[in-house]
Amino acid sequence: AIKAHLSGKDTCGIYPLLEDNTSFFIAADFDKKNWKETILRLYGTCLKHKIPAYIERSRSGNGGHLWVFFEDAFPAEQSRKIMFEMLRHAGIISHFEKEPSFDRLFPNQDYHSGKGMGNLIALPINGKSVKNGNSCFLNPDTFEPYGNQWGFLQEIKTISIKELKELYKDLFNEKPNEVFISSINNNKFYELEIIIQNQIYLKRNQLSKKLIVFLREQLNFYNSDYLVKKNMGKSTFNTEKFFNLIEESENEVMIPRGFSASLIQFCNKENIPFKIIDKRSKRNAVDFESDISLRPHQEIALEKIREKDFGVIVSPPGSGKTVIGLEIIAEKRQPALIIVHRKQLFDQWIERIQSFLKISKNEIGQIGNQKNKVGKSITVAMIQSLARVHDFKNIANSFGTIIIDECHHIPAKTFREVIVNFNAFYLYGLTATPKRKNNDQKLIFVYIGNILHQVDQYEYLKEKNIQTEINIKETDLFAPFNYKIDKYETISRILVHDTHRNSLILNDIEQNAERFKTILILSERKTHVDILNLYLKDKYETITIHGDDSESARKSKIEQIKQGHFKIVISTGQFFGEGTDINNLECLFIVYPFAFEGKLVQYIGRIQRSEKPPVIFDYRDSKIDYFEKMFKQRKRYYNKLFK
Repeated sequence: AIKAHLSGKDTCGIYPLLEDNTSFFIAADFDKKNWKETILRLYGTCLKHKIPAYIERSRSGNGGHLWVFFEDAFPAEQSRKIMFEMLRHAGIISHFEKEPSFDRLFPNQDYHSGKGMGNLIALPINGKSVKNGNSCFLNPDTFEPYGNQWGFLQEIKTISIKELKELYKDLFNEKPNEVFISSINNNKFYELEIIIQNQIYLKRNQLSKKLIVFLREQLNFYNSDYLVKKNMGKSTFNTEKFFNLIEESENEVMIPRGFSASLIQFCNKENIPFKIIDKRSKRNAVDFESDISLRPHQEIALEKIREKDFGVIVSPPGSGKTVIGLEIIAEKRQPALIIVHRKQLFDQWIERIQSFLKISKNEIGQIGNQKNKVGKSITVAMIQSLARVHDFKNIANSFGTIIIDECHHIPAKTFREVIVNFNAFYLYGLTATPKRKNNDQKLIFVYIGNILHQVDQYEYLKEKNIQTEINIKETDLFAPFNYKIDKYETISRILVHDTHRNSLILNDIEQNAERFKTILILSERKTHVDILNLYLKDKYETITIHGDDSESARKSKIEQIKQGHFKIVISTGQFFGEGTDINNLECLFIVYPFAFEGKLVQYIGRIQRSEKPPVIFDYRDSKIDYFEKMFKQRKRYYNKLFK
């Protein structure tokens, strides 16, 4: 085989990762147009760290390999970590990437996965390719092949295990406050400048290695949605594996400004000297005519908010988040921008601005709903419309206060990309719950800031003297197979069409129809909405709302509900969750299982606006393990709410 390889009759390759997860070498592959320039940068970096490295042109001639040979087998996890650090030092990959995108190292994994032998690299000096000046080692000064390849191989130096261990220790056990990227400032007694604008700007030459590692760990984190999709066998196309929240330019590093408190806390803890340079934008003062009368829990919230310039306010549905937001705007006396993600919220804010701030509709700026006008004192914008703005320069400095309604949507990429363009002095997020289904709520706080105040739902209900009633109903639903994730749609169809379960729900509705003036039924499936409506529409005045409704039809139905011309609303939660401002619903039926607390908070919020104590019916499918786990998640919240 070796003879065939050297003669060019065949090509041999090698799997570098041994059974004990060590290797005798590490190699980096470069195959882009600028491969020569890139490989030379890595070669020079290796030499600076006393790592003997050698350049080979690949068989195709369109790329190259940089080889480092070890005196003995060395753990791949550590050798790969060393090589990634060399790639960072050479400027080939970012210092801030937690999982480097460079995927052409051999070996290409730290440990065997148990599904193969790892990746294969073609051996150099393949006879046929050598004749064309390829598959051979090059002089790094000329990029010409060495005349005597065999003689060159005899002169190759290996790096000892002792040297590798010392290098590893030096690279990953830094001295306190050692300046790591320092092309300009070699003075150890530096002061970190924290410049706060639309983002936080940090100068590269002022970053210590310890600070870089901190930023990399805190602002590069796994997207659990990616993991969920991957584990369920769903496509991960267009789903970020990591949230990388660090932007870079030649001389600066930019991070979301909501992270400022964490950054300052870290600097204080590690004794890193710093100074804050505040470049946030304030506009000419605006006098608002506020007609707002605050309730006690809102007064408490405002007291906390007055002390801070940016952060998150958590307030349950029905507790007056909009009123809190408008009072913030009035007190800050700055031109304001309110960002929403739904047309319902867009319309509600415009209506509330007219009512509470006495600003006529034609004076309110609107970006969205086929309009693109910035108001003199206040503007409401749809996030989707802001995302389509080509040049933010015209509006980036137009606002001194920004309010993001339902800010738990910040983790969406569109929100993140839009919000970093604005340089407002004040930035606040409003939400009923900061919790996210896939636990990516950290993004909310990184972009907007920490929670400034949380209105306790129990205390809020106590203030209103409301006692919520919860009724848990056991079902007999079961599945004739062992449930697995990939059978979710099957089990969902069984639930939706189960006659006994639906009869239990319908019986409860009929028994309570006289007790309540209005009833809201929420499912997660349109088919379920239609089935329940089929049984109820002949006895009661029903309204159904789901994804098949046109915008005009949905608007008409919502108006009908507000006017009270109905007995029962049957809807999917998606279209009757957040942003639905209706105060005449007395009883809630949750007829489809789910686990997410944030969704439950929104659903319960639909019936907490009524003057009557809200009543909830929830259905427990204990004979199906997966649905039982979902119920237990909901039960935890019920226990907190009704303590």
